Amino acid sequence: MNVLLRKPDCRTRVIAALMLGALLVASAGAVSLGELEEWNATFDKGVYTDLYAVAQSGGDGFLLGGFGYAPGADSALLVRTDAGGGELWSTVLEGDSVVALAPMDDGGAVVGLYAIEGDFLAKADWNDTSGSSAIVRTDDAGASQWSAVIEGARVTDLAALPAGEIAVAGWLWKPDGRSDSFLRLYDADGAEQWTTTYVGGAARSLALAAEAGFVLGGTDRPGEEAPADSWVRKTDGSGAEVWVTELIDRSCLVCSPAATGGYILGGSRYDPQPRWGPDAYATAAWVAKIDEDGSVAWEREVPGLVITAIDAVPGVGYALAGRWGDSPQVQIIDEEGDVVDGEIWNARDGRLSAVAATADGGVVASGWSMANGRAEGWAVKFAALPSSGPQESPAQVPGFAVAGACAAVALLVLVRGRKS
Repeated sequence: MNVLLRKPDCRTRVIAALMLGALLVASAGAVSLGELEEWNATFDKGVYTDLYAVAQSGGDGFLLGGFGYAPGADSALLVRTDAGGGELWSTVLEGDSVVALAPMDDGGAVVGLYAIEGDFLAKADWNDTSGSSAIVRTDDAGASQWSAVIEGARVTDLAALPAGEIAVAGWLWKPDGRSDSFLRLYDADGAEQWTTTYVGGAARSLALAAEAGFVLGGTDRPGEEAPADSWVRKTDGSGAEVWVTELIDRSCLVCSPAATGGYILGGSRYDPQPRWGPDAYATAAWVAKIDEDGSVAWEREVPGLVITAIDAVPGVGYALAGRWGDSPQVQIIDEEGDVVDGEIWNARDGRLSAVAATADGGVVASGWSMANGRAEGWAVKFAALPSSGPQESPAQVPGFAVAGACAAVALLVLVRGRKS
């Protein structure tokens, strides 16, 4: 077992999460991508709309998945757009939210969604939560062709294999906020082939390994409390464990194949801040690369609070989506993890939760924003990105020093202590 950092010996901890401010903004590059923006579009599908998944479909449009919240009704949302982001159709599937999708060659998709007991938006934490998930195969109009229900589970990611099988990852709810992770394989018709359960943790992300296996990235528990410890688990093609790398005081929310071999991870890093007290932490957006054997090649802080999605952009590096304070952001890093470009929408409250490279060399991202006074689903598309290389430093970008200083005013956010 590989261990990135040694965990302090303690029983409970009260965490003061320091919002990112001038320290990060002044030291990491972020240059506007505004001149490359081709379109952005909002989707108002309920009291609150959020888009957790995005993918190009067939080269002539995009699929978006998430939820359009409707109290007391199904909210799991699937949207199809044209190449310019204009909506062609939308449909609501049975459940609370679509969290992952994979477009298929016939124009349809396989989507993963979940439903929990009670009002899913009112959940303050995940203790004693229960529910179920489903994998749904749709046609090119969003109609269900087959579905497979997973009781007591929260699906978080899925991937389509070259031969047509569907791999699914997530966690199984247990009492007192605990969970076990799982990996399941379906055939192309939705029949379960096998399931492997891993004791403890909550799988958040799934990547296909280079040699007929899988790589899972996850945290030590469900929920969003900070700080978190994480892990990355490599398996063979039957789900049997090959290695595990532990990530101490890191939340690994996404694991994506690296163009040069290995895997790029993203989430948040938590660093001690003794001047605020013995149990205080600063929270920073974080990326890392691990090699095929599970060893950590490098790790970097990047602008923002959290990275929630990563995709490789050929010839450029990687597109990252996430949040900088209360603002959505996209950052571009090269193969060594250095930031070479970026866009932060300071005028929009919101978050970008998904990102995907496009066939034309560009990037599309989705999430939600408050630009129109209410929480709406939001997607933005950038044209082909320039080759990676050093860009302007943040000090050369108007407004960045001011933005950093203002962000630094947001000091301590008290969150729930945790057992270690």
